[in-house]
Amino acid sequence: MKEERPVVKKLDEAMPAQENLQEYKHFFEVFSEICTGIIALVDLDKLTAFFVNKITEIFNVSKVSLMLLDEAKKELFIKEARGLSPEAGQVRVKLGELFCGRVAKEGRALVVRDVEAEFPELSRDRATRYTSKSFMITPLEVRGGVIGVLSLTDKKEEGVFTEVDLNMLKLLSNYLALHIENIKLLNRAKGLSILDPLTNLFNHRYFHEQLFEEIYRAERYKHPLSLIMLDIDNFSDYNRDYGYSAGDIALKQLGKIIQANTRQADVVSHYGPEEFMIILPETKLKEAVIVGEKIREKISEAIFVEDRKSALGMSKLTVSVGVVEHRVGLSKEELIRHTSSALSEAKQKGKNRLCVFK
Repeated sequence: MKEERPVVKKLDEAMPAQENLQEYKHFFEVFSEICTGIIALVDLDKLTAFFVNKITEIFNVSKVSLMLLDEAKKELFIKEARGLSPEAGQVRVKLGELFCGRVAKEGRALVVRDVEAEFPELSRDRATRYTSKSFMITPLEVRGGVIGVLSLTDKKEEGVFTEVDLNMLKLLSNYLALHIENIKLLNRAKGLSILDPLTNLFNHRYFHEQLFEEIYRAERYKHPLSLIMLDIDNFSDYNRDYGYSAGDIALKQLGKIIQANTRQADVVSHYGPEEFMIILPETKLKEAVIVGEKIREKISEAIFVEDRKSALGMSKLTVSVGVVEHRVGLSKEELIRHTSSALSEAKQKGKNRLCVFK
C-alpha cells in the first residue's frame, strides 16, 4: 500500500492575499503614526479627538463614535464622534441595550456585513438609518473590565467591513483603552498630590503654585486679583473641649461652607492647621470683602458638633478674616504677608470680624 504523504499547502496559499498584505502594511504604518502622536497626549479630550480623526482616515468611514462608560449609571455616553447629528451625540445607552450596549456588557467585538440580513427582527427604519448596512464595534478593555466602545459605520463607497478590519480595530481599541486608563491614573495621582486629604481642598503647596501663576496673569493682562485668609478663632480650645476627631470634622465642614460660597474659578486651600486661603481671580477688593463677609457669617451661623454640656445642645465656631487686593509689583510673599497682617488686625479687634489691609 502506497504511503500517503501529508498535504502541504503552497506558500502562496498559506500567506494572506496580496491585497491584505498591502492593507496590513498601510495599517501598521498608520498605527505607528498613531502611537507616536498619542504618546505625548495626557489630556483626555485631545487624545480622543486625535484618535477618532485617525480612525476616520484609516478605515475611510463617515461615522465614528467613541463611547465611554459612566460606571455610576451603567450607561455609555459619547465622548467623541464624527459624522453624527447633534441629537445623536447626546444619546446615552444602558449596558446590554442596542449593539453598543451589548458589546460593552459582553466584552465581545462585533462585525456586521449586512444588518438587514443578519438582524431581520430590526425595524426597517432602524436598519436603514445609515447609508451602509455594514458596521463594527469593539470594546475598550483594561484589566478592570470594559471602559467603553468604539463604533464605525458608513464605510465610504458602500464598502463592507471584514475580519481584517475588525482585527485592526481591536488592536487600536486595546491601545486606546490602555492610554485612556493611564491618563485616568495620572489625573488621579495628580489630584491626590494637590489635595489636602482631610478637607479635600487644595493643599499648601498647590496654593503657592497657583498664587504665583495668578499674580503673573493679573499683571500681564491688567486684571484684578484678591486674596482672603481665614483663621478659626480659639480652635485649640475647641479641640481640647471636644477632642481632635471633632476638630477634624469641623475642619471638613468649614471647607464645605467655604466652597459653597465661592466660585469654581476661585482656589480654596487648607493653608495651615486652622487656616484657609482663597485666591479670587478677576476680583476687586470690594467684591472680595463681600465674599469674605458672607463666608464669615455662614460659619458663625453653622452648628458643628453636639455639645451635651450645653442647654442648646450645639457647638459654634467663628473665623477671623483678612482681605487684600494685589497691587502691581507685589511678590507672592508680600501679598501673603499683607493678608496675614489684615487677619492679625481682625484678631486683635476681638475676632469674628473681617479686616482689610491698607
